Amino acid sequence: MNKVLATAIWILTVISAYWLGLENDSGQSNDSPVASLDKNLGDSSLPQKNDVFLPEKGRTADPMEINVKGAASIIENGIKEEIIEPSKNRSLVNNLESSHPLERLEAFVGLLKEPNAGAIETALQAYESLPGGPGRFSELKILAFAWGKVDPEEALAWSQKQEHWDKHVASGTIMDSWAREDADSAITWAKENFEGDENPYFVGIINGLAESSLPRATDLMTELPYGRVRGRSAHILFEKVWNQGEEVALHWAEHLPEGSLQEFAYGELGEKVARSDISRAVEWVDSMEDSSIKSAVSEDVSREMARQSPTDAGEWVMQMPEGESRKVAMQEVAKVWARKDPTATAEWINQFPEGTDADPAIEALVRQIRKSDPQEALDWAASLSNLEQRKKLLAETEAIIKAQKFPSGRSSR
Repeated sequence: MNKVLATAIWILTVISAYWLGLENDSGQSNDSPVASLDKNLGDSSLPQKNDVFLPEKGRTADPMEINVKGAASIIENGIKEEIIEPSKNRSLVNNLESSHPLERLEAFVGLLKEPNAGAIETALQAYESLPGGPGRFSELKILAFAWGKVDPEEALAWSQKQEHWDKHVASGTIMDSWAREDADSAITWAKENFEGDENPYFVGIINGLAESSLPRATDLMTELPYGRVRGRSAHILFEKVWNQGEEVALHWAEHLPEGSLQEFAYGELGEKVARSDISRAVEWVDSMEDSSIKSAVSEDVSREMARQSPTDAGEWVMQMPEGESRKVAMQEVAKVWARKDPTATAEWINQFPEGTDADPAIEALVRQIRKSDPQEALDWAASLSNLEQRKKLLAETEAIIKAQKFPSGRSSR
């Protein structure tokens, strides 16, 4: 017992001398973001100045390598050898402001993998020292996600002071992070801090909530009013279920409420299948009864098919039975094909009998060629079967042609 007490007194004496030496060196300071890393790391799992760096086995420990944190452990448990590379800490510090994007990202991830207030402060200073613009969006996402775990409300207050896309990226990522930890609090905050239907905070919340509860995230998405926020949220959720497999995505789409959301999901599913196997996608459409869902799938499949082979897409659409599905498919094929070959598109449309079924395809052709071939565009616009739509398209086309002739707004006399 006396031996242990004597050892403790000796260690504390060494510690006192060590810290006196540190005090004498503290007159030199550096306020750069990188220099503040050591003092801000707090309880981070990364190596710190106050960690014990013990020698390799077989070498006598230098008393100056032992600090208070290490001394307490030694008194209680005895000396436990551990090899930590001190240079790793300094490498991370230097890389926070590296001009090499991969080194910089690695440093941000290393610093914020187990975030605390000190690490957030250091990362924030390093981030704000980087040149502005999209080139630092990756660092912003890492910082915002980590900050959302530590103190989301403070992080959101900071995000509101940012500009343009920085604000958008930061707030969405913070809400994503917060919803993974505490979705109820995130939802409450979002409702209290935004007025109106298009609440952008719900995009991030739904993204994060889906990681722990896809059904709840889906329910929250379906409760949103029709608009861009619901549309973006639906797209995020579809990509998540698609990544789990085609059957999961189909099951998810089947159980959505009937209407625009379900039609969107089926359309996305059709496009995904068409990208990997166009023949199977076509067979799926052909097997459907005419409905709003078939129209949605036909639209996306025909668009993807036209991208791959407009001629094949045109032949497929021609053999489709008359109805809404064929009308939307014709329009999508015409949109894609007219950008590549307007003449071939016009010849294809001429093969259809006159009637309103061809009107959407004619509109697509007119909108594509009215700048390059204004007279041809006017002739096609005049061929629309729907009288009201014909007047509207002719007026739009004539206005665009006039603006091309007199770009300054002056008319001829």
